[in-house]
Amino acid sequence: MKRKIVIVGVASGWGAPDQRTANGAHVVINHLKSIYPDLFYTYASYHLPESLSSTAIKPLHDYAIRQFHVTRVVTELSHQIEVLVNLGYFPIVIGGDHSIAMGTWSGIKRTYNTDFSLLWFDAHMDAHTYESSNSLSPHGMPIAALLGHGIKAWTELAHKDRPVIAPEHLYQFGIRSFEEGEASLLAEHNIAICYAHTCAKNGLLPEIQSVMQNRSTENFGVSIDIDAIDPHFAPGTGTTEPDGLNPKDIVSFLKEIKNHPHYVALEIMEFNPDKDIENKTLYWLIEFIETLI
Repeated sequence: MKRKIVIVGVASGWGAPDQRTANGAHVVINHLKSIYPDLFYTYASYHLPESLSSTAIKPLHDYAIRQFHVTRVVTELSHQIEVLVNLGYFPIVIGGDHSIAMGTWSGIKRTYNTDFSLLWFDAHMDAHTYESSNSLSPHGMPIAALLGHGIKAWTELAHKDRPVIAPEHLYQFGIRSFEEGEASLLAEHNIAICYAHTCAKNGLLPEIQSVMQNRSTENFGVSIDIDAIDPHFAPGTGTTEPDGLNPKDIVSFLKEIKNHPHYVALEIMEFNPDKDIENKTLYWLIEFIETLI
């Protein structure tokens, strides 16, 4: 199946303590344009260049400001995704921090208005609310919001009466760092989690293939946080964790599904080029994207 691809760059680091992840989309798009100038690209920056900080106090002292900007980003992105998909495009969303995912997947929900499965690759659960989070960082909250927990501006991006993702349709891979509050929330919802050690023991691809064979929705999407990958391969991200996934396995999976008729969107988040080493992380990110191009 020949896809109409759109690369959606979202330069926002408002959800992360290190806001320089906002630089990721610009670097990726410039690189892709040098190879694929005829692709359709969109790009939106939500920072002034001088506003990108490399450090922040935890808990975030400016969380109210960040909440405002994150809400602005994900609201605009949600509507943008809806428009692009209705025009027949397959969106590849490039961040930016992972709070952006609230916009990507609420836009998909608004467009199809039906349940879909979400395969989420991450070192972290990202299932905090402001009540459970010690850092108050929005990039640790998108899963909770997609499940319907958190501030209304985020939980009601698609619908007021139901969450974007039903718990039985969410699958996490590569988890190896989490806190009690978010773990309790996911346990309460019986979320399917393939922890990093399980992926290493059983093999990531068999675990993914089991999910694909047994999922109960037709449509599905893929969200990749760069920190899911072992930092040996991908050091360019905000919060590295050892013993991560091998990116070759993710590439193999993405190649398997590239022509699947019910594959609705791909997003790649948390690339921080300021922390990359010899473009190692950029290399794998481009590999992920090229599975579709």
